[in-house]
This record gives sequence, structure tokens and C-alpha cells, in this order.
Amino acid sequence: MRIVITGSHGVGKTTLINHFLEILNREEEKFKLLPETPRQAVKLGFPINENTPIETQFWIFAKQIEMEHLAKNYFIADKCFIDLLAYAIFLFPDQPEFLKVLKDIAKKAAANYDLVVYLPSGEFPIEDDGVRSTDPRFQSEIDRLVVETLNDFKINYTKITGNKEERYKKALDLMEDIVKIIYTIDN
Repeated sequence: MRIVITGSHGVGKTTLINHFLEILNREEEKFKLLPETPRQAVKLGFPINENTPIETQFWIFAKQIEMEHLAKNYFIADKCFIDLLAYAIFLFPDQPEFLKVLKDIAKKAAANYDLVVYLPSGEFPIEDDGVRSTDPRFQSEIDRLVVETLNDFKINYTKITGNKEERYKKALDLMEDIVKIIYTIDN
């Protein structure tokens, strides 16, 4: 099962993923966490956010391809090709050939996601962690492009809204159902 959490930056994906992993891996360490590729890029010295150059975006896509390939069937991703494509569309509108390649990669990968959870922006302020952009307009535009990509790719997704506690409760209910399905299939 390939589970991805999508949405703009600062919407609570990492917080929610940590709750998911507790539930999914409580019986055995089955699910691999795929960390955020943009944070990995920053650690290597690549610039991100509103000033991401094309080379960084290329590296981010390549790293995501590598991680999803190596993880095979059981992973949960803190970033996925849906939101990575949204950033590329925002950042490189004057690079249609580049965007076409990225869109083809993203569409193919997204077709293999078993569960897509979307977290909308605007429900609480962006926390400044020193990495993500704190510009709410940038966050809102990425959010719009994530939804546009979900609809364009005709992806079924679960939208989780509310404060952190409400999101956690909704995610818990969703994950309990997923765990039952996984362990029924495996046994």
C-alpha cells in the first residue's frame, strides 16, 4: 500500500504522517517513511521555496523517483508527486517542455498511489521552521495547484480538515480502516 499526504507547505503533513506511522507500524515495521525531498535538498545546499531553480526541482523529482522505487509497495510519503508538480507549475510557467516531462512522471506515479490524503491550507498559520516559506499567498497558490492537479489527474482523495486534534481523530479513523484492510489481505 502506497500512502501519500499532499498539500501545500505548512499544512500539517509531517505531524499527521507521524500519527499514521504509529498506527500502521504498531504490529510490525512494515511501512517505510519517505521523507520530504525538498528538506533533503536544503540539507545538500539547494535553494528551495519561491526561489527554487530548475536544477533543484529536477533533483527533487529524481530523488522522489528513487525513494518511491526503493520503497516498493509499503510506504507513506510526506511529499509526493502531486504537490511537487504543483510547485513546479508555479515556479516554471515559462518552461513548458520541462513541465510536460514532470507532469508525465507525476501522473504515472500518482496512478499507483493507493491512498491520497489532502490537507488544505489556510486552516492555521504557517509555522516558521526556518525552511518553509511563510508567505500565505504562496501557500494558497500552491494549495490551488495541488487541488487542480488532483482533479486533472482524476485522483480519488480523502480531504482532512479541522484543527490538529480534529485532523488527528479523522486520520486515526481512516488509518484504523486501512490497517484492517492491509492485515486482512496479508493473512
